[in-house]
Amino acid sequence: MNKYNIYALLFTAFLGCTLGKELCPGSSGERRAVVHLDEGCWEQVLKGEWMVGFCLPLAKNCSQFERVWTDFATAMQRNESRVEVATMLIEYTGTIVARFSVSRVPSILHVRNGSFRELPVAYTVDELMELALWKWNKIQPMTFWRHPNGCIIEAKVRYLQAIEMVFNTKLFGGDYNRASLIVGVFSFLLFSAAVTAACAVYSAIKDLLKPKKIHVEAPKMQSQSSTAVLETLKPSEQNFDSATSSCLKLTKID
Repeated sequence: MNKYNIYALLFTAFLGCTLGKELCPGSSGERRAVVHLDEGCWEQVLKGEWMVGFCLPLAKNCSQFERVWTDFATAMQRNESRVEVATMLIEYTGTIVARFSVSRVPSILHVRNGSFRELPVAYTVDELMELALWKWNKIQPMTFWRHPNGCIIEAKVRYLQAIEMVFNTKLFGGDYNRASLIVGVFSFLLFSAAVTAACAVYSAIKDLLKPKKIHVEAPKMQSQSSTAVLETLKPSEQNFDSATSSCLKLTKID
């Protein structure tokens, strides 16, 4: 029995190593009617074309929407459409709401090659199929500051994740407001240090690229030579003056 137990443990470990990597519900190769996504694997929607639904089990109108959404996914799979149908599990993490800017539930997003569009909510399969096939094209994409993969939303999500991590440590009494304050102060200090370092680097680069002023000084030998020439000219001028005065005297005598 011990031998069989060892084999069973080895087989279980092998399955854990091979299948444990697929943490995301929608990461398997088999296509499902509804793909369940969460914060760990939402980036799947950046490739291909998707219809993503957001709903909470206890929210109003969500029970009806979930039934229609499942029927819609089955109909799309039956028609062999290239559009994938997914449900985002927002009840397990709060970062999904911040990442996709979910303001109400139920909500629908159409995603095609990384371009997100917020669609109106429909409660019939026919209306959902019209939205998925051609009506989505009449709606403008999300602005860049609301893009789930943008820098602004990513920083916001990281901030919320840091607050949740500090809150789960229970080091500060399990107070969410205190955890938010600590993360906010630390983020401000980190941002200030980054800005200071960037300014220092900019000043150093500016000083290196700034042209240096060249000061031209007259050589001392030239000044000395000029003074010597002037000194040699002074006796000649005196001799010339004396010669002219003597000539004038002689003319007067004559």
